[in-house]
Amino acid sequence: MAAARPLNRIPALDGLALGRLIDPATQAAINKINHTANGNSAKWRFQPGTYTIKQVVEHLAPLLNSLITQLGQDPPGAVPSRKILIDGLRSCLATTGRESTLPIGDAVNVAGESARKVMANQAQRIGSLLVRCAQNAPPPDVTGPQLTVRSPCEGHVWTREVAGLLIGPRSNGNLMQMYNEWLHQIVLLRDGLLPFENFDEVQLTIKQDGTRPVGDIRSKFLMQIMTAQVKRTTVIDVAKGLTASSLPSGGYGFQSGSGIVMPLSLFTGSSSILLKYVPATVEDSKNQELLFDYENKDYFSVPRHEIGAPIEVTSSASSTSPKNSTPAVSNLMSSSFAVEKPTETDPSSQIRHIKLHGNFKEGVEFSVDVGQITRGLRYAYRTASSDNDNQSAEPSSFGIHKASDVLSLPDLVTSTSHSDGVRLHVIQAGSAVERMALLGKLYPENVVLLSGEKQSPISALGVGKGFGPQFVIIGGEVVA
Repeated sequence: MAAARPLNRIPALDGLALGRLIDPATQAAINKINHTANGNSAKWRFQPGTYTIKQVVEHLAPLLNSLITQLGQDPPGAVPSRKILIDGLRSCLATTGRESTLPIGDAVNVAGESARKVMANQAQRIGSLLVRCAQNAPPPDVTGPQLTVRSPCEGHVWTREVAGLLIGPRSNGNLMQMYNEWLHQIVLLRDGLLPFENFDEVQLTIKQDGTRPVGDIRSKFLMQIMTAQVKRTTVIDVAKGLTASSLPSGGYGFQSGSGIVMPLSLFTGSSSILLKYVPATVEDSKNQELLFDYENKDYFSVPRHEIGAPIEVTSSASSTSPKNSTPAVSNLMSSSFAVEKPTETDPSSQIRHIKLHGNFKEGVEFSVDVGQITRGLRYAYRTASSDNDNQSAEPSSFGIHKASDVLSLPDLVTSTSHSDGVRLHVIQAGSAVERMALLGKLYPENVVLLSGEKQSPISALGVGKGFGPQFVIIGGEVVA
């Protein structure tokens, strides 16, 4: 009987396990698939299989190598053809310049953490790695086949040096198409990896047409990046392009044949738009590709429940008001993730819901949709200011609540009652799991996360919307 695979524990969530890690030896065996490009065939194609980013570039190298071989020997004193062509790739992958295929480099120096800025940084990091991989790929083999490829023009702008080489007397139409295909495959590889924070670790599922399957969603994605209107659904769909292309659109995460992909925010507590790849599976089934979808597609239509009376009411002017430096003691006895099939779905459905379950010492149980937690992380306001920053704020009444009381309530929790004069509802989380669960339980409007050791709820005054109640979560900070 085979030993059970190690649990995939998330350190930022108190070591909570989500699925089991893929055995490195098993993954190595998968990657041992024959990555030889074509044998002696003259027509280039991509060998389907599981690849790392480096292996994809190596597998594309025969296109460049055959091109260089067919160009013939470089004239004495001339810049080597290989250098000219790889420099052309570098220019196409750059985020500035005439040849840039993603000209958003200006966003890097803009204040804040906009999606456009995040993607600009990603493009620069991935582009640099791809150029290094191309430089380190196997050199031309003069005994290798003279490849041919049909590659429609993709509109990439060549450097003047590349144009001079490939439109000159040493070249021909086939060589121009070979360079176009090599260039376009690597540009698509970069764009398909943009959603991944740990892009260099992702195991890619590549089919016979290489990275081209990401082409259609890429156009939509780049348009959103250029107009600073990046949607998370599009980010997820782009991530599926080179890992789990059979899955439908949507969701907040997924399982491919070689790992799971989840929002980076679950691992860091941030509102990041990026995703994280983990070599693990949450379910071993015949259908390896699974979509992690929201339990409620439209959270606005979910019933809302009143938060109820606080266990204590205090003033912001009081010396006894709660602070983040005096964390609540957690009464959480156990917690776990559960992967569930939606009710009344086809048995062969690829859709799954992931729930965060927990039990408190006082007998309270809770179940929160992980998809709703990701929404809570996305929409929560954050403040890192000290409790001295808002000394001029008017005193306000705080209603202090226990995390277990809030998590025991049904549906989403909010407050529409102002009869007690309480506008700030302070909830003390004793652990990172409680903090995450609260983000999935509270209606995601005017929820404020405090961070830092010297904060009191007064730090939240003036943060968020100026109307309605505020919910302030203290404690349980995620340590990435």
